[in-house]
Amino acid sequence: MKKIILSLVILSSLASLTACNDFLDAEDVTRKTSGNFPATESEADEMLTGIYAHLLFTSPETSSSLYLANIAGDECLGGNLSYSNNCAVNFMLIASTGSGINVLSGLWDRCYTLINRANAAIQSFPNVQSWSSEAEENRHYGEAYFLRGITYYELAQTFGGVPIRTEPTTDNIPRSSIDEVYTLIANDLQKAIELLPDVNYFYGSEMTGHATKYAAEAYMARVFLFYTGRYAKETLPNGITKDQVCKWIDDCVDNSGCELVDDQRNIWAYTNSATEDNDQNLRYDYVIKHGLSWAGNSCKETLFANKHNLKSNWTYTFWSNTMAQFNSPSADNYSNKQSYPFGTGWGAGPVSPAFVEEWLAWSNQQQFLDGYDEDPRLTGSVWSYCAYDPNESGKVIFDRRLDDAEPAYTVSYRYYEQTGYFNKKYININAATSDGSITAFGRVMYPNVSNYTSQQLIQIQDYIHMRFADVLLMQSELEQNATGLNRVRARSHLAPVAYSLQAIKNERRYELAFESLRWYDLLRWSGPSLEEAGQALNAQKGFTLINAAVETQMVAYDYASRLKATQGYWPIPQTEIDLSNGVLEQNPGWDASAYYTDWNNL
Repeated sequence: MKKIILSLVILSSLASLTACNDFLDAEDVTRKTSGNFPATESEADEMLTGIYAHLLFTSPETSSSLYLANIAGDECLGGNLSYSNNCAVNFMLIASTGSGINVLSGLWDRCYTLINRANAAIQSFPNVQSWSSEAEENRHYGEAYFLRGITYYELAQTFGGVPIRTEPTTDNIPRSSIDEVYTLIANDLQKAIELLPDVNYFYGSEMTGHATKYAAEAYMARVFLFYTGRYAKETLPNGITKDQVCKWIDDCVDNSGCELVDDQRNIWAYTNSATEDNDQNLRYDYVIKHGLSWAGNSCKETLFANKHNLKSNWTYTFWSNTMAQFNSPSADNYSNKQSYPFGTGWGAGPVSPAFVEEWLAWSNQQQFLDGYDEDPRLTGSVWSYCAYDPNESGKVIFDRRLDDAEPAYTVSYRYYEQTGYFNKKYININAATSDGSITAFGRVMYPNVSNYTSQQLIQIQDYIHMRFADVLLMQSELEQNATGLNRVRARSHLAPVAYSLQAIKNERRYELAFESLRWYDLLRWSGPSLEEAGQALNAQKGFTLINAAVETQMVAYDYASRLKATQGYWPIPQTEIDLSNGVLEQNPGWDASAYYTDWNNL
């Protein structure tokens, strides 16, 4: 067998630095061959960590499907400049400036790098001379299969059929069919379920961030629901049935040790204590008003997450939560005291006013418990602000606050699609320091770790891929009963309801808002026709927003037609097609007509 050169990022625990027990840290790169590596269990750990590192990304815009899913659905608009790729993605187009048709080359490269590392690990683990136990050997294999499986799932959701590589190779391989890719995904997840330990790693464990049997079971349910819905199938292509998936999801619910956090808002970093603990009288009044307190990273509701820390630098920016950076408002005319505790970023994904209005209308139709009269998740998920004019001091353009405890924001003089709403589940969060400055809350919570002050390097909140509320809702959907559904509703003081698919759709929409799941839910519930998704997307109209400091009517756009043209898939990088000498074929709808020039030219 040809020896493969292995490039491995060796990363160590940050327990003493971030109290998250992160096993990801930025260290040097070493090169060894598959003929002699890994020789020890410790070296096998290094191989695994090198795989996990590629779950992280520097630029969500070019390297992550999380970004695509958040902006392409009906929860958010694009934001940023009128000609930006953020705006383009919301319209399912590609910006004519920048990298154009190659905009997702970072995603393609990141995923295949991770896959090649997983393949190398699976191929090379037999080199280990002695394992501490059979369980440890199984765990290493199980994590490699899990990571490969979920990464092929990311590729398949984004591009459809993709080349399948199960060995470390650079051979020119054509795209496999959808069924072939999902066969591999399901097989990998089944192996992970069989090999991974039946534990969960919560805060305080040295293993936080590692995959477990329960994470694999939850992902199997997600894959099953997506594949069978999107492609109108009854089983996964390797023969796994709904009955088997139900047994796995029941095991996850009953035995994982996961629980719902008492208040969903306490999952998100804006409820952290460091933000409130200062002598400058800077407080996030919303948190105080509602008595909120952060459950922290690796909380009891988390099954699997990207782990972030304070070790980013300008070479390795991805240790920070870069999704939070993209979701944060422009710094152009911003005041860090006026908008405290929210920090600044690239202004991507402003929340659609149509989505907020639909949520309000749904909430008004619900019956509540415990004295509540509205869904607390709406104000818990959305920063609604009074928008001040950057060109005239004190002038209000509009005031869209849903709660009077929310801070104001002076909008950017140049950014488009400023709606009065930002997603606050994943957004840069600040805290005041003892010397009077304002910085990211992680630097205050864990001082003397990072000397960097740039917002894009110091965001420590986990990005949660799978949480227990999602598992409960998938269980209800698979088994067509209201048990899990009503557990999730009860947490937010909503009265129980009878099971219906529509009840599941509503609850997933509002419980899981801005978690990059809605786009895929729309696709799977629509099936091959894509009708339901098109109708939902076309509802993004009938409201005003702020473009370059001027209140403007939302542009009329036929999202449904564009969805049909692309079938919900994104462009394969042209560089990859060229390198393949035409072996790879482009997805439909991504010819010259897909180029976007400017919001004003639609």
